[in-house]
Amino acid sequence: MNNSAKRVLEILELFAQSPVSMTVSEVASTLGYPKTSVFDIISILHERGFIRQDNARAKTYVIGVKAYQVGMSYLRHADLYSIVHPILADIRDRLGETCYFAIEEKGQIIYIDKLESSAPIRSSCNVGSNNLMHLTGLGKAILAAWPDEKVRGMFTGALEVHTAATIADVDSLIEELHKTRIRGYALDLGEDNPYIRCTAAPIYDSRSNVAGAVSISMLDNRFTPAMQERAGEEITKAALCISQQLGYREKRLYHQL
Repeated sequence: MNNSAKRVLEILELFAQSPVSMTVSEVASTLGYPKTSVFDIISILHERGFIRQDNARAKTYVIGVKAYQVGMSYLRHADLYSIVHPILADIRDRLGETCYFAIEEKGQIIYIDKLESSAPIRSSCNVGSNNLMHLTGLGKAILAAWPDEKVRGMFTGALEVHTAATIADVDSLIEELHKTRIRGYALDLGEDNPYIRCTAAPIYDSRSNVAGAVSISMLDNRFTPAMQERAGEEITKAALCISQQLGYREKRLYHQL
């Protein structure tokens, strides 16, 4: 890749991922590029609307609306998104809980769609952000669709732990994936956020390849055994419906691998 083009993309990605605004010096220091080069790139990105200056005195920048518009153009052209969104919206409206759609990329999940409930406390996972697969119902739903050997090849050593409920080693993760296949859907029992619970299921394409996953997420005090059963049934039904619209011909989401 052309070095100039690479720098533009890395700077844009840095702004997209940063939770705080950044100066030219901070960007240059973070990426290890000359300040003069970074200044020129940021000036162009700012002129084109991909980043904006949020503080003229401090000369700090944040991601701009043009980046959002480009990202939304991808969603408008993605057939999968157009199929998933109304189905999750229906579940959100009927159950009153937050629903997610995510895909796997480079061993992590990327949130593609989020339909929020009206609950006063909500998940902090936003569209475009990423998360570790073993921490989430969405990630485990995808992992359970893969052979154990592929899962083991993704993880080496201890797994990153976020809460007391986090699965901390690969053997325990494999065991949970076996339970997921039998159950028919994946669970997140406070493994990333101790106050959040969710059910999730994989989506397949016409070649039976995993195309992503969908989930229903809620506060722990709402996750009764009856709600787990209902949410599990709803998300399984939704995932199968989406998969069949993509050409998937099986009648179930998991097979014993």
